Amino acid sequence: MKTVCEHCGTVAAEGELFCRACGAMLPVRDLSGGAAAIRQGRARAASRPSYGSEQAAAAAPLETLDDADRVEHALMGRQTIQVHTPRKRTGINWALLFTMLLALVIFGVAGGYIYLRATPGGQKILARLGYEADTTAMWDIGAEYMDQGYIERAIAIEEDAFQREPNRADIYERLQQLCEAYEMAERPADAERIYTIMYQQVDKTNPVAYQNILRLMRAQDRLMEAAEFLKVAYANTGLSSFETERLELIPAAPVTGEDVAAGRYKKDVYVTLLSEQGNDIYYLKLDTNKKLQEGEKEPTLPEDGTLYEKPIHLEEGGWEIRAVCVSTDLVSDELDAKYVVTYPSPDAPKASLAPGTYQQRQRLRLRLTENDPSIKIFYTIDSTPPTIESPIYDEDGILLPGGRVVCRAVAVKYYSEDVYKVSNEMSVELQINNVHFENYYFNDNAGRNSDYMDGAQIMKTTQEQFIRKFGNPLENQRITDPALTGTTYSLTYPWGEARFYVGEKGTLLYYLNTTDPLTGPRGTKVGMTETQITEKFRDMGQKANQTGSRSLYVDNSQKCYGNITAPETDRERAQRLYEEKSGSMTEEQKRKEEARIKTLDDEKKRNWDIVYWYVDKQYEATISIWYYMRDGVCQEITNRFRIN
Repeated sequence: MKTVCEHCGTVAAEGELFCRACGAMLPVRDLSGGAAAIRQGRARAASRPSYGSEQAAAAAPLETLDDADRVEHALMGRQTIQVHTPRKRTGINWALLFTMLLALVIFGVAGGYIYLRATPGGQKILARLGYEADTTAMWDIGAEYMDQGYIERAIAIEEDAFQREPNRADIYERLQQLCEAYEMAERPADAERIYTIMYQQVDKTNPVAYQNILRLMRAQDRLMEAAEFLKVAYANTGLSSFETERLELIPAAPVTGEDVAAGRYKKDVYVTLLSEQGNDIYYLKLDTNKKLQEGEKEPTLPEDGTLYEKPIHLEEGGWEIRAVCVSTDLVSDELDAKYVVTYPSPDAPKASLAPGTYQQRQRLRLRLTENDPSIKIFYTIDSTPPTIESPIYDEDGILLPGGRVVCRAVAVKYYSEDVYKVSNEMSVELQINNVHFENYYFNDNAGRNSDYMDGAQIMKTTQEQFIRKFGNPLENQRITDPALTGTTYSLTYPWGEARFYVGEKGTLLYYLNTTDPLTGPRGTKVGMTETQITEKFRDMGQKANQTGSRSLYVDNSQKCYGNITAPETDRERAQRLYEEKSGSMTEEQKRKEEARIKTLDDEKKRNWDIVYWYVDKQYEATISIWYYMRDGVCQEITNRFRIN
């Protein structure tokens, strides 16, 4: 009987127990006692001779047996032959196998992902490979790179970690690690930059960053910067070691002399500055009452300072002296000393005469309450307030004129040529009777005084009347006069000039000048001396001041004034007159006059003026009479009108 493989259907050769095609076990039968004959049933099994019997020995040859018999024959040598019921064999399930492998891969990938993302070791792997990782792993890998000598890699990953998480709790220590990497890479500027971030933005009280910055500065011989930085370190940390180190590094601050310590003084101060180590001293002298202008910068030391070479003079005022010592590039702390210098004012002078009425001429004397040669007395007797431009009192005293006299005086103490203090004013009013005196120059157009020039009255005599009296002029031309607005004319005569103004009341005389013996007010004429002229008018007898100017009288109630001007050189006088007359001159005349002025003497002061004037109430203008003097003799007389 043929045996067929139940798995693949291949017919097996006789005697084979396993399929030669697929390797599956071939089906067998239990031939013992013929009890379990395969495929043949019980009857056939019972009719077969048993193993070892004579019948079996005499059985037909093996090749004549069917498949079942062959199996039985092959197993006849066994005592007990079991015939197994054949099991059903199937092929490999490739789909199941693929599914199982895919599951294993998925579980492996997921596990690896979880490991990389959720464990410190995994984060380090990501960081080392350049993938995104937490900053702790990045800093740790940076440290490993530093240990392995890969400094640039360490810097790159640590910089990235700092940028990603600048506010982590341990950032101060991590930044120290980055600074160490920078220094290993010989990049001290970057290290100093990070140290600066550490003390400015992370922890300003931790001394580590300051100490490392100072170390870098010293290594680069930046001692001046180090000295300044030590101030910052001390201020932020409060550690006295920083202040001690700074004081050991920089020069000692300058000091003032013992006799000129900061404070208040009532005299000039000369401040001396000293350096214990003999260093150069630079200082600033600042006026404490002067404010900085908009855009003006506060001066700094030593850049804006002055090298100290001699004592610093402090006059009256508030002063601040700031100074430093300089040794090479190192600058000391500042000396800051404040001074207030106040000059005491002298006492007011005393008068020898008490206020009151006197029946004869008096000589008034003034005196000081202290004997100090630096104090001078300035006075007036024309009722004006005394100033340093008033006459200086001398031991001759003051001879008082007749009439009402008010003497006013002050004492002035000079602390330097330009610095002085003025006392309170002393004033004494006296009435001196039985002494003759002349009246003021005055003309109210009502005949009270007849201060006219040959009968020609300013702002009353018309052009027509003037021509009838003085004749036709050599020239009559329209001019522009800066003293007046409107139409004006100039009439030129051999003896001088007359000018007229066209107004509502006609063409009136407003200016009259003569260089000829034309009679002036009160009989004054060209050619008279100063005394001959001044004795015709009120003269209080006040002395000339330091410039040579002398006040003759002042009456504020009547608005009348008289004085003698300060002397001028020929050039000064010509320039002043040119400026007054240039408005009526042609361009050619101006050019010639300017050229002439340049040729005149400008050294000897031989010219001055005697001037009297009053305010005309009708026109609210000034009417004046001028006597132009040269070497003490009158050269010209001018009567004129000027709008105030």
